[in-house]
Amino acid sequence: MKYILSLAERGSFTAAARDHFVTQPAVSIRLGKLQRELGVRLFEVEGRKVRFTRAGEIVCGYARRMASLERQLDEELEDLAGLKKGSIAIGTIDAASIYVLPDIFSKFQSLYPGIDVHLEIASTAPLLDALAEGRLDLVVGTMPGAAGRNVDVFPVFRERLVIIAPPGHPLASRKSMKPPMLAEHPFISFHRGSITRGIIEDVLRAAGVVPRITMEIDSPEAIKKLVSSGLGLAVLPSGNVEEDIDRGRVAALRVRGLSFERRLGLFLAGGRYLALPVKAFLGIMARELSVELPDSYCLNQSCLDGATDSKGGGSR
Repeated sequence: MKYILSLAERGSFTAAARDHFVTQPAVSIRLGKLQRELGVRLFEVEGRKVRFTRAGEIVCGYARRMASLERQLDEELEDLAGLKKGSIAIGTIDAASIYVLPDIFSKFQSLYPGIDVHLEIASTAPLLDALAEGRLDLVVGTMPGAAGRNVDVFPVFRERLVIIAPPGHPLASRKSMKPPMLAEHPFISFHRGSITRGIIEDVLRAAGVVPRITMEIDSPEAIKKLVSSGLGLAVLPSGNVEEDIDRGRVAALRVRGLSFERRLGLFLAGGRYLALPVKAFLGIMARELSVELPDSYCLNQSCLDGATDSKGGGSR
């Protein structure tokens, strides 16, 4: 099952073999045996490409669930050793990794130096897919984003979004303007399907503006640089652009009647076992961001003090 999961993720037998420190023939033989045992063809090899059959996709789904269960087993056993060792896998959108979570990462690592933190930065949708597959322990992303998913969501942060333009842009010198004026200029935005893009376009449409999107990029930093180069307008989180506005690299536009806001949330897989390192991280998040989380997540101060005592660190 590990081999077929690696084959699906890597796309080649050689890469799958490298993942498990075995030879390519060893992977081929084991997967051939798996096909014979199941009595179905799981994949087709066309040149250097591997195409999975419907049966193969079903088997991969079970393989991911098995991998997730194995990881949960490891986490429960690691918990027996308290917080001396372990790991936590966190997914976050770009903005949260820059100005919401750094202090939390720093405090967590100073308190629990033996626990490795693995960070994945992407847009909310793929991060939630990874959470569902068990590859991530928690996600900090844009709300709502959880429709149809078995996840628990807790608001952690609110932020204002700002319309920015290149320095010297015709709209930048205006003290105020009406929304329809925006429709005359190109926009750089997040990819279609992005939650943040949906929030922006909903506000613009309510004001009678259909933005003319000429470029789509998921990185706020890249969007900001493209705006400063004169390629269009954009709407970005204030935390991403405040310094650039102050230094004159981009200009903030004032548009009458337009106000953008998005909420960031903490996403946790519903019903999943939370390892002690995850609970410790959530405890720090709860205190630093004033997040209200259920007591079942072991986030009260006495519980965390007890966990710290178990690793010989004393109370805090």
